[in-house]
Amino acid sequence: MTNKRGIWVLVWMTIIFIGSSIPGDDIPSEMPPDYLMHFTEYTILGGLIYWWCIEKILVSRASMSILFSSILSSGYGLFDEFHQYFVPGRSPDMADWMADTMGGLCGAAINMVLLSILKRRRSWTEKSYGG
Repeated sequence: MTNKRGIWVLVWMTIIFIGSSIPGDDIPSEMPPDYLMHFTEYTILGGLIYWWCIEKILVSRASMSILFSSILSSGYGLFDEFHQYFVPGRSPDMADWMADTMGGLCGAAINMVLLSILKRRRSWTEKSYGG
């Protein structure tokens, strides 16, 4: 059985990598602020990683899943910043890495809350309707 959630994580990591491979001179000037782009893409990554690991790795241990998601997102952000060292017109930036890390943590936390609400709602519906 394939792990479809893990595939979504890898797809999003690939999208981030492709975006980071764009030379600095080819990036449109109308883009949102750099830190906002980093925070947003890593919020999505952190949420996807949490969604994956809550199912396959740590099951119902939300706090450990948040920690794992945050560490993995931050580690990938560090790799991404290192990768930009080799891209013309780009450079590694500690502030970008911090935005990546905060985005990953935020995404994992948001997903934890959303999944908790869905789980409670599903439980309430099953109790109410005997389903």
